[in-house]
Amino acid sequence: MTVPVRIVEIRDEREPLAEAALDLIAEMFAAHERQPISELRSEIAERRLGVLSGYNFHLLTAVYDGETVPAGTIAGLYLDGVNAGFITYLAVRKQYRGQRLARVLRPRLIEVFRADSRREEYDDLAWVLGEVRANSPWLRRLVQTRGAIPFDLDYYHPGMSLGGPERYVLYRQPIGDHRRELPAELVRRTLFAIYRRGYRVRYPLNRDIFNNMLEQLKGRDYVGPHPDYASLLAETASSQP
Repeated sequence: MTVPVRIVEIRDEREPLAEAALDLIAEMFAAHERQPISELRSEIAERRLGVLSGYNFHLLTAVYDGETVPAGTIAGLYLDGVNAGFITYLAVRKQYRGQRLARVLRPRLIEVFRADSRREEYDDLAWVLGEVRANSPWLRRLVQTRGAIPFDLDYYHPGMSLGGPERYVLYRQPIGDHRRELPAELVRRTLFAIYRRGYRVRYPLNRDIFNNMLEQLKGRDYVGPHPDYASLLAETASSQP
């Protein structure tokens, strides 16, 4: 018999479930891959106090009946300036992996983003943004099953350094905006929103990795799909009716 799972949005950072969800993020992500947990706690508090506007932070958890700690959790925020949702963290406890919790949590967060978009008087959310390691099978599944488009850009999240061994990809999953190419200026604004609001980097232009991404966009009118994923994108497109 399948045990029912509840999806709960955390709205008060002082609740035990909030602390358990934040502990799970801290456990699953190395310190250089995430914001300080104190900042995430503040994000929840700011929303509870009603001081956020156009940049709502959301933390959702999956809790099985009879359990008091989350089996999985997902976090992200709505970026009003570019009408996009940015998924920041998705974590599932090891004993619950293989139960497709990500396939429950992620769509629920997207619906929350879409509600944010409508409140800001858009017709619909433009895209869902996310960052993932370049060799991640998860990225391939997103391309194949959700039509995700990796940006043609050497992407750096704030915890990375130039010349480091890690490679990450920034992708967008089209929701209301299905363009294959985006204006370079819109991509610049998207990167700034991710750093400045998503990660709370106070001065992105003081970071060499951020300036490197801006340099990559110089002289470009549009930014299309990453060439490393061209064959996968073509294969996915040809298999759709």
